[in-house]
Amino acid sequence: MPPRTLLLLGSGPGIGVAIASCFATRGFTHIALVSRNASRLKEDKDKVLDAIQERGYSCQVKTWACDLTDLEHLKKTLGEVEGFGGLDSVVFNAARVAGRPPLEEEVESIRKDFELTNIALYVTAQWAFPILQKASEDKSPSFFVTSTTLLYKEPVPQLVSLSMTKSAQRALVLSLHAIYGKEIHVALLSVGGVVSPKAKNLSPENIADRCWQLYKQPKGKWEREEEIHE
Repeated sequence: MPPRTLLLLGSGPGIGVAIASCFATRGFTHIALVSRNASRLKEDKDKVLDAIQERGYSCQVKTWACDLTDLEHLKKTLGEVEGFGGLDSVVFNAARVAGRPPLEEEVESIRKDFELTNIALYVTAQWAFPILQKASEDKSPSFFVTSTTLLYKEPVPQLVSLSMTKSAQRALVLSLHAIYGKEIHVALLSVGGVVSPKAKNLSPENIADRCWQLYKQPKGKWEREEEIHE
């Protein structure tokens, strides 16, 4: 089996671990997990390894603790990931889901959110796209970004910073799709509601499965956005 590598930025319980586990048990041979929280990364890795062992698959899982807003550290981390096992798919899952209403939110918090959700995504794309463009004909190079189905259409005032950054992020992803979408599957995985293990459609496992279905779309039929509603 030829090696296939998933890079997941913004690892954590819920969507992150579910996507990593899904790809690891469906043929990917290398999983790279990146998150700011080093101790939680160990738990994430263990969960992915448990899923692999339970289903009898073989896959390497490696973690990198990195604050994505530290761009120099991010670039260093991305270089190390490239040496881990190449690159076939990127899932950008980083965001701060919290905040305050307009005029109450701190300017510094908005700036940091924009750096995390947009600037770090931009730097990651600058690194990843030249690599993904070199993928062989039998592979499906992909660059997916988790988002929401609602905030770019109708902001949540109590989450003004997240609403602002997600709207800008969608503009970035769709711009990348417009330019590079015939070579690389660039898409948003947009979740329309609160993620919960008890939910039918918005459970982490179902979202991960929809991400996999997005990845498996044949070239020529690549969609730029997958919306998931309860």
